[in-house]
Order: sequence, then structure tokens, then C-alpha cells
Amino acid sequence: MRFKKFASLAIASAMTMSMLAGCGDTGTGSTEGSGGGATEAKTEASGSESATESSGGSGGQLEANHDEEYTVEFYNVAANFQGVQPGWYGKIVKDKFNLNLNIIAPQVSGDGAALYQTRCAAGNLGDLIILDNADMSECVDAGLIKDLKGTIENYPNLMKFQSQIEAFNKQMGDGNGIYAIPLEMNNNGPTDYKQLHVYTYPRMGWDMYNEAGAPELKNLDDLLNCLKKIQDAHPTNDKGDSAYAISLWKDWDSDYMECVAQLTKWYGQEVNGSVLIGTDNTITPLTDKNGAYYKMLKFFFKANQMGLVDPDSATQDWNAVVSKMQDKRIYLYWYSWQYGFWNSPARGEEGVNYVEIPVADTNLYQPSDTYYGDGRVIAVGSQVTDEQFARLMEFLDWYASPEGVQIQHAGTEGLTYTIENGKYTPTEDGLNRFSAEVKVPDELGGGNWNDGNNMINQWIVASCDINPDTGEPYSDQMWSTTRKMNETKTTKEWTEKFGAADDVEYLLNNNMMTVVPSINMSLAIDPTDISLARNQCGTTIKEASWRMVFATDEADFDAQWDAMVAELDGLGYADVVAFDTEKYQPMLDARKAAQ
Repeated sequence: MRFKKFASLAIASAMTMSMLAGCGDTGTGSTEGSGGGATEAKTEASGSESATESSGGSGGQLEANHDEEYTVEFYNVAANFQGVQPGWYGKIVKDKFNLNLNIIAPQVSGDGAALYQTRCAAGNLGDLIILDNADMSECVDAGLIKDLKGTIENYPNLMKFQSQIEAFNKQMGDGNGIYAIPLEMNNNGPTDYKQLHVYTYPRMGWDMYNEAGAPELKNLDDLLNCLKKIQDAHPTNDKGDSAYAISLWKDWDSDYMECVAQLTKWYGQEVNGSVLIGTDNTITPLTDKNGAYYKMLKFFFKANQMGLVDPDSATQDWNAVVSKMQDKRIYLYWYSWQYGFWNSPARGEEGVNYVEIPVADTNLYQPSDTYYGDGRVIAVGSQVTDEQFARLMEFLDWYASPEGVQIQHAGTEGLTYTIENGKYTPTEDGLNRFSAEVKVPDELGGGNWNDGNNMINQWIVASCDINPDTGEPYSDQMWSTTRKMNETKTTKEWTEKFGAADDVEYLLNNNMMTVVPSINMSLAIDPTDISLARNQCGTTIKEASWRMVFATDEADFDAQWDAMVAELDGLGYADVVAFDTEKYQPMLDARKAAQ
């Protein structure tokens, strides 16, 4: 069985590995083997000049000729945008490499599964390809991915992560090639969690929480009651637009309701396929009534019964939610990166920034930083010409270079940050680039900053990795200058009330968070019967979950849950659960060995 080959290889390398998830800014939900997916420019690429000087082969980098414009077909499961990369980031790539990045995004194409199957059947998925681990294994076996061994060794920025790349590729093909480059790697260490904030947790405006009496929140009911007070006092934002405690969106759903799945982590479990994996290394079906999926689905149901759920939730997409956050029409955040859509030092001094509010009965499932990668990988398609291959390798090496990574995580010098005496300091536009309309000068690409942001939406090097040019993380949120600027009325009052420097310290001090090792391994691919059952069951779970959020009363909610479980039984859900239980056990074995 193919799974056993992957498992044995993965366990062998995983003894030196640890975990996968909190380091990056994406967080797109559960990823292969993890338990758990913003962007940005100087002008000269570190390590890329020699790419135009030396010829290919083991003696040096491939010769990349930029004379002809090259439109890269970029198949990308992480992208929320389809089309040619626009704006300021598109201009950087075009000016440096004479490349256009034509992003093919299955999650916005209408039918991602059909798109994937059609392109695979045609034998050409793309020139550059971002996939989840398991799908990449399948594509390697199908001959759709180019082996980089003998070439990648000549690209110094990629080779900074040689141990991580080689460990992962022992799981690919026959274990002797280099096919895929893990994404979101760092060199800080395999067991570290260095973030300023946990990935998912309840977050509210500090002013509104205090206005509601700054209550101690013992459980989810207390959280809802606090949100009810806030919404009753502020049924609209300052512009008079309707506002709600909670706003949901459907377009991130997979085999379940993603907004529910992310919140299961508050109570020590993460959704992986059809099962819940716990901080205690247990595996239970998603449909277990004692599990966190049921608990958090009921949380949203109760919220709706109290009038706290945005009625647009069932029809809007993520972009609509972003707009509402920027206008302060949503009172509960749960992702750390949502701060960027509202928070700023100025608002912190006003006391209106969003901050974590502890809920006493939580035990957060928090993956460590993704030293070995986050469950997605980038590769080169096997059908590219030699000339295209040279240009793609040059781009990938730059993408992993200090210049490329700093652009990715902090933007463009002069617009979003300045450098003085070696210190990087964010500008006002840099601080507000996700929460406001930041105009980009025409000479840098023009338009709005967000509209020109890096639409690849995944990166080789995580934001918590250290920039050798500064000795600080690439993330502008983690610069000493930014942290000083963010010491505001809000943070000082929060620290005074909760007795900790930040939420990470608070949760650890109060035994309300468990950091689990992040294991980046390629796991079993569904055989045809399991794939069919999973798709049918996933549709049932998603549709039933959304109906249950808007159930008429508790009896209706429970009746719909029971009907969903009965329907799943008839669709072969027990077989899917059994398959996933066996699939994820090697990951748990590796995790135990890493602890």
C-alpha cells in the first residue's frame, strides 16, 4: 500500500522534524500533516546576479536570458486571485525578470477538482505549481514534476534550507530526487514558537470590551453575552452601517465549514479531514458530539439565536468580510492576522484596537513555527523548456532571498518602511496597508497597495525567519521599531489587567495553551472509493453545518445534526474515518517522538 511507503519514509525523517503552522500569515485551515495559510521592494535581488553569468549544470546556476517576456503558468491552490499578477508586485517581478505571473487558482475557478483533474490529464499542470503535500506526491508519481536535484544545489538562497528540503523530499517518488520545496520554512529551530500572538483566539475591540464591563469570561456563553452587550450598544458603525458580533463566509469551506473548523482549536482539537486530532494525540470522528466541531458549530448557532450573526454570512465571500472589518462592522475576530485590517498605533492610543480576551475554559491547540514547512510545497512542472527552467529557478532563488522575503513580508522601501542607521521602521502607510486605501506611486506600479499585493499568497520563507541584513525577523510586526510603536494605551491597559506581556505569555502561564510539534509529511492519498465518499460526505457536512447555524431552535439544531450523521452513515463516512485514522497515526507517532 502506497501509504505505508510514505509513512515509513516520513517517520524516519520526522525524528529530526517538528511542527508546522504558526510562523506564517496564512492559516488557511488544516494542512497536510500540520494540524492547521499578506505580502511585498527594493530593486536588486540577493544572489540573482550570478544567475545571468554562469552556465547550467553542476558547475553553477543555469543561464537565464531575460530578452523575451515570459508568462509563467502558475497553478496555485493557495491563491485567492486568478489572472496575471497586477500592481506593484507585478511590476517588481516584470522589471527584475521580465516575467508575468499568470495565476491559476482552483479555489476561485468554480470547480477546483475538475480543473486539477483536467490539467493533470493533459500532462501539464503548470510551469510553477503550489499544491498540498499529498497532491504533490501524486503529481511526482505521475511525472508532472521536474526533478531539481543537481540544479537546486547551485542556488544559495534555496540552499539555506537544504536540510528541510532534503528531509521532505525523502517522501517524494523514490526518495532520491528533489521535486518540491516546502513553503513557510524558517531556520529558527524545529520546536520554536516565536510569534507575538497565537494564531486563532477570541479578539475584541478593547474599548468595546471595557464598555461592556470588562467581564471575566469563563466560557463561550460568557463570550456571547459580552458580544451581545457590545452589539446592543453598537448596532451600527460610525457611518451608520449595520454591524454584527460575528460575520461568516463560505468560500474557504472544504469538506466542512471552515469557520467552525478553525475555532475547534480553542478547545484542543484540530480538524483534519473527517477526524479531530487533539493536543493529547487522540483521534476522534468529526461527528463526535463530545468533540469541538459540534461545540463550535453550536456556538455559532447560539450566536445566531441571540441575533449576533451577520445575515449576509451565508452568501458573502471573504473579500466582503475584509471590507466590513475595515469599516468596523464586525466585533469578533479570531485570526491573528485580522489585526492588520483595523489595528494601528494611533488606534491603539485611542484604546480602540482589537486584542485577545481570555476565555478561561479554553485549551488552545497551537502548532509551533513551521521550521520544516507548512503542508504545502512549490515545484516546477516537468514540461518546461530548458530556457524556462533557468528563469524559474532564478525567480525561486530570489523569492527565498533576503530581498525577496523582505518585500514579501514588509513591502517596499520608501513606501511601507524606511531604513535609518540599519534600523527598519514602518511608515504610516506600511502600518495601515491592510486596513486603509494606500495609494502606490505610478513609478512603483500605481493603484492601491492591496490590489497589487503578492497574489501567490504563499512564500518559501516564513515571516518569523531572521533577515541576516537586520538581525530581526522579516515580519514588520516583529521589528523592534514596530513593537515600540505598538506599545500603546491599549497594550499597557491589557497588560495591567491580565498580568502578562502578551496573549502567548498569558495562555502559557495559565495552562490554557498546548504547543504541539508541527510535522510536515506527505500522507496517504485517497483511493477512488474513499475520494468519492469523502466528496459526498463533505458536501453533506458543509450544507448541514450552514443550515444548523441558522436552525430555528435547539431542537431543530439537534435534529439536523442527527439527520446529518445518519446521512453520512449511508454515504460510507465510517470508511472515511477509518482511513483518516490510519492516515494520521504516523503523524502522531512522529509528533510524540519529537516532544
